Amino acid sequence: MDLPPTDDLAAIGLAWARAMPTVVLVPAFGLKALPMPARAILGLALAAAIYPSLLPVVNAERSLPWVLSALEQIILGLPVALAAAIPLWVATMAGGLVDVLRGSPVGPGLAVVEERASSFGVLLSLFASVVFLANGGASRAAEALTTAPPSAHPAAAVAHDLASGIGLAVAIGGPVLIAAIVLEVAFALIARAASPAQVHALFAPVRALGLLAVVALVLDRIASFMAIRL
Repeated sequence: MDLPPTDDLAAIGLAWARAMPTVVLVPAFGLKALPMPARAILGLALAAAIYPSLLPVVNAERSLPWVLSALEQIILGLPVALAAAIPLWVATMAGGLVDVLRGSPVGPGLAVVEERASSFGVLLSLFASVVFLANGGASRAAEALTTAPPSAHPAAAVAHDLASGIGLAVAIGGPVLIAAIVLEVAFALIARAASPAQVHALFAPVRALGLLAVVALVLDRIASFMAIRL
């Protein structure tokens, strides 16, 4: 069997280096559910789809050691990885915020989410991952990897991704925080008008149900907003 040309092998290696930050950081690609060798193979599969875009890099950087070229590609792939990963991590943190506000303890986490994720954080993380995959997030990430920003702009791209993540966090967490404040004010007024012994026992479950109801009401908005960002 004929082996691929040397240029193709070098381009596949550089494409693998560019794709690995996305495979490692984006929750939809498995995180702890996949061992590192499996993620390396997934990165290789993604590299096989995008390596033709790296052939000009191989031709232009023949004088550089391959390791330096691979390091450059990792840096170029990092903004794409952050752009895809930040909305999914924001969803996980938003779920954790809901659990904190409703007084739920932090759970042990599941295999697809990093440690210390709360139960609702895991649920929203899975929801965001489904939105990511259902809306062609994987193919859009591959397309973005073929046109990664020039080496002079990765820092600016990372800063832009982080700023977008802050805006997304505010858009998702804002309604939940407002609902929590409204519920606390309402409970305070009720407690002032009634005997505390009669109402304090109801506060925790009603607060939890109220916050979950708000999340249910804005879930469509969250899904559509995340679909735009993903």
